[in-house]
Amino acid sequence: MASIGGGIAASTKAKTRRGTLLSSEEMAALLDQRTVPEIVDRLRGRSFDVFLGRLSADNIRRGELEFLLDVSILAEGLIFRPYVDMRNRKLLDLWLESFDIELIKNFIRSLVGGRSERASADSTLELVSELKLTLVDQDKLLSANSLREVIESIKKESLRSALSVALPAAYENLSSDDMNFDRAEFQKTIFDFVTTIDRFHLDSLYEAAKDALGQEGRLMRMLIGVRVDLTNLYWIYRARRFFGMSPEEALTLILRARYHADFDTLTRFAFAEPDAMASVLANNVYSKIFEFNDDDNKNVALREMRLESRVSKMLLSAAERVFLSGTQGFQNVLAYLTLKEFEIRDITAIMESVRYGFDKDETAMFLIRTFGSLGKEMS
Repeated sequence: MASIGGGIAASTKAKTRRGTLLSSEEMAALLDQRTVPEIVDRLRGRSFDVFLGRLSADNIRRGELEFLLDVSILAEGLIFRPYVDMRNRKLLDLWLESFDIELIKNFIRSLVGGRSERASADSTLELVSELKLTLVDQDKLLSANSLREVIESIKKESLRSALSVALPAAYENLSSDDMNFDRAEFQKTIFDFVTTIDRFHLDSLYEAAKDALGQEGRLMRMLIGVRVDLTNLYWIYRARRFFGMSPEEALTLILRARYHADFDTLTRFAFAEPDAMASVLANNVYSKIFEFNDDDNKNVALREMRLESRVSKMLLSAAERVFLSGTQGFQNVLAYLTLKEFEIRDITAIMESVRYGFDKDETAMFLIRTFGSLGKEMS
């Protein structure tokens, strides 16, 4: 009975926290700001204010600001931990490992970004010294000077082994001091690293949710399963279009987990030419994501922005459907954290548009939580 009561308490708390997300009017007000400090002022008093208060008002660094906004998601996730039973606590902890994973990926990129990026990574972590990483040994990660040492900082042996297999010998000792290496080939190595880490994470998440019972279990599997399917399709698309991989090579990237997109669908998608991939998904729930018009195809950057936006909006829609079901359960916690994730990404996109002087109407078109969906969420 305590477990059921705890699940209801966590579910109720998630519904309450959903009401603290930025409204349509508040998001529009952010778009009207002219500087990043003005945006930060607008965010004062929100759930992430405890972290924003650590920034210097006179010298707000974009990297630190984005990092602290991301940390706020981790902090909110930890709020739910005392309210859930052991099974759902394991799932919540796995979900929150995405923070560690993003940190690992960013740290790997900083190894070849020069000493200034390394120093920035180190100082940024000091802003949240009270939050301890769970997937990696923080001291080992911060002292790592090569890709091999980054791998050795990871606590889970299964992930360490998988990354070791994905690491070419030529890059084992690559560090920020090295300047003479094939950057194009290294980008492929980074892509392999990122997919290996994300594959490990999403497979673990789906495995943890697969035996959950009833409507709660069905909605959790839907929320994670849509992410699984979109990840598989997106990776195949990128592998074929940008990295020149063969269909067979692209299929080696996919997850063990499957939801609506079964192996037959993924195989036909991989063997299609990049411009014909959308036709493979005809009558599939994901068919519209890879359809582009002539203008999109003339502007590669615009096409890829549309693709990423569509993927994110479908994940957002899955989270909204969880709340619209009206069902009590742990799935509401995961749905709320998904909505929070996209709120932070939209805030980051607005900051980028202000920083570089982009047109605010064009920026609004690519926000994940569109003004229409914001109103729908709050109704």
